[in-house]
Amino acid sequence: MVGSEKKMPQMNIYPLTSLVTLSLVALAWILSLRVGRARANFADALEQPEKFHSLELYSDPGFMVVFRNHQNLLEHLILVLPALWIFAVSVSDGIASILGFTYFIGRVWWARNYPTNYSHRPAFILCFFSLLALLIGASGGTIYTLLF
Repeated sequence: MVGSEKKMPQMNIYPLTSLVTLSLVALAWILSLRVGRARANFADALEQPEKFHSLELYSDPGFMVVFRNHQNLLEHLILVLPALWIFAVSVSDGIASILGFTYFIGRVWWARNYPTNYSHRPAFILCFFSLLALLIGASGGTIYTLLF
């Protein structure tokens, strides 16, 4: 019969970039669990409920390291994810995934070494240049699409 053909579901044409995106989201989730654990270590919610959600929590150096590590990733994801996807759409899924995975490796390295002895500095450099390449490529790909 005409018109009764079953349509195939739309396939993901950016599977590698999707995988990198999921990896970055999983890393953010793991770091958020670390923040929860650090909060629980600082103040037992049952014994000191007033301390568990107080501003005093932010004076604890151990908590602040874990908290800033997570917040820094979230602050950067606002830049990385759009650049990653614009790059994938306008240039290449494969190259975007390589740059995104390089960024992911840098963020894992950062999370494991922050802030001990500035051993996270190479991770920062890796993340910085990965993001820079994504931004330049996304900009170039978008301008090329507009011009041609």
